[in-house]
Amino acid sequence: MTQYALITDFDGTITTIDIGNYLCIFYGLSTPEKIEYAYKTKADARQWMEQNFGPVKTTVKDFEAAVLSQAVVRAGFRDLCIYAQKNNIPFEIASGGLDIYIKPVLKKYDCEQIKILSASAEIKPDCITVKFPDYKGLRMEEFKKSRVMYYKERGYKVIFFGDGPGDFDAACAADIVFATSRLEKILIENKIPFCHFQDYTAALKIVRGENVPLSFA
Repeated sequence: MTQYALITDFDGTITTIDIGNYLCIFYGLSTPEKIEYAYKTKADARQWMEQNFGPVKTTVKDFEAAVLSQAVVRAGFRDLCIYAQKNNIPFEIASGGLDIYIKPVLKKYDCEQIKILSASAEIKPDCITVKFPDYKGLRMEEFKKSRVMYYKERGYKVIFFGDGPGDFDAACAADIVFATSRLEKILIENKIPFCHFQDYTAALKIVRGENVPLSFA
């Protein structure tokens, strides 16, 4: 029987919108145009998060309220989390986002069991401090790929879910890729096969062992 491992991006993948980008706009720290420019110029995710979230002055209560007012997870995500936990299927989030907005969303949907690999942040009275884990010199894109390779080297068939340029390396390394938004366009340009990603229901069927006809672009 095939052993699967699941790795997913968070912003715009688990959630229907990019929560990090939304918060930057909500707090007046950036604009849609500047965000799009950052994607096009492949801005460093760590610097982006530190520079944009550092000046924010808020409380934990208000910050989480802003997050939860917009955060909606895609269909099938919660069911996939529960199934993976019950069947010992590795399932983790590899994200350039912040745990302080990822965790409230997972808690709301009873998915706190999923492993989170992201930046850690703390809301203080006059700022938000951001700390990224030690990626041993790897860029965020390389780190995501390293998580795919970690499981492949242990005999797992890896399913990856993503939506942005930072997910490209991981998508190229994965066995099955579900992509949407900017990642989808990049994969098409580079002629990398993938499945169009709308939600997690097809992936849930795959790990259950159901015969799912996958349409690769």
